[in-house]
Amino acid sequence: MAFRRSVQGGLGWTRSAVPVYGPEFRIARPAVQSSIFCSRKNVDLQPSRSYSAVPQASGRQRTQAGRISIKAGVLFAGLSAFAVVLTTYGVWDYFAAFRVWPKELREPLRAALKAKNHGKFGRSAAKFREALEIARKMDSGKLGNDYLLKVTGIAIALGDALELDHKPEEAAMVYLDALNQVTQRGVYAEEATILRSPEERMRGVSLAQKLGDLAVQGVDLPLWDDGTEHKTQSPAEGYLSWSVSELIRLMQANAPSHSDSVMLSDLHLPAWVTTQEIGGSVEALGAFYASHDIAEYAVPLYLQAISLLMPVKGAPTESRPKPTAAERCRAAVLMNNISQVLAQGKRPAIPSDAIKPSTEPLDQAMAWAAKGLDLATLTSYRSGFLSELPEEEQKWLLQFSGFDPSKVGQVATTVEAQSQERLQQVRNQCLGTQFVLLYNLGMYNEMKGDVDAAKTLFSRAMRQADLLGLREARAQCARSLRRIHRT
Repeated sequence: MAFRRSVQGGLGWTRSAVPVYGPEFRIARPAVQSSIFCSRKNVDLQPSRSYSAVPQASGRQRTQAGRISIKAGVLFAGLSAFAVVLTTYGVWDYFAAFRVWPKELREPLRAALKAKNHGKFGRSAAKFREALEIARKMDSGKLGNDYLLKVTGIAIALGDALELDHKPEEAAMVYLDALNQVTQRGVYAEEATILRSPEERMRGVSLAQKLGDLAVQGVDLPLWDDGTEHKTQSPAEGYLSWSVSELIRLMQANAPSHSDSVMLSDLHLPAWVTTQEIGGSVEALGAFYASHDIAEYAVPLYLQAISLLMPVKGAPTESRPKPTAAERCRAAVLMNNISQVLAQGKRPAIPSDAIKPSTEPLDQAMAWAAKGLDLATLTSYRSGFLSELPEEEQKWLLQFSGFDPSKVGQVATTVEAQSQERLQQVRNQCLGTQFVLLYNLGMYNEMKGDVDAAKTLFSRAMRQADLLGLREARAQCARSLRRIHRT
């Protein structure tokens, strides 16, 4: 079934109302191998069912493509990576209850936290380092059953203080030492006889992801040895791919599968693994490959992350709650990321016997961006995030996404959230994603030569930027409109 986007401004192209996934594609292996595709259990991130790198789209004939290229304009990334913060590790849960710490550690930990709260990050780091040295010299029995989690928790707090003190290289070495302790490498090899618990292995996953993030930012780190014959030439790829591979191994151990291929959304999540943790690791690795123009890795990883947030129709979901507004808008961000990979002219490799896509990469990019905008718009409307917009603007957004404003459903009277601050974060994420997709669709239409459509989308994106108070984003829209008027 198809619907026509026919709104003022020349947007008259037709798009099939199809699910996110369609024809099958598989991952081809480039010369640089990642351990994520070569684990001990032959864990592969290839889809085990039919999926598509594109929602299928068809469109009317356009005017000849414009001369603009992505380099001539700006695509808003919309990718706010999952930050690895202390709450991820559960560290503050320990620090908040000092009674769990031996008396030898209470004074330096109190002093470290006090200094951090007062912005004295150098002193905070010194006190955390003192606590770490004391903890590592202690008999493990004194720290209780959570010895490794507590010791590495102090190390993480030390690394965080060093980062705040603008010493990322020192912080990276602290994180790496903690990862070596979890994985029983280097000076900790003598602990190899001790079996790590799933929770302890999850600590290693988080540390590896943090190290990968730092490597992406340019921090100098050694290459990661994943313990197999497959090596990477990039520290960032090594740490990020190992974190995803380890996550999959943990989940497969919890629910063994006879299949060599893994669809992450099909795996049962144990209590000590969250969707956010899995999605964060997978998304970070996908972003790494996207930044290196390796579409055949980036797109499947983004698809995996989307499947975690928005389960595929027909997939077993009885044990999973319905996606939240935050998860839906996060999925829209990932759809935007896929569209940007495709807009660069990159196409994921497909097997020789698979059906070849009938549309060009830019058309596929537009289809993905439109799908993401549909999701962000409907979620924002039903959550009440669009209530500050004029009614005409709300109707335009819904109609552009193919929704009948009179049938789209009621706006929620209340939206559950952990706090008002969290609700504001979700609102900004959803509306920000909506802006990014409106703007990028404007760019794509300009590249296709549909100037009227581009003008309309840039103008609508500018209104969204006004609502969010994004001055630079608004200025970028204005520059794009001036550029179009000059042509």
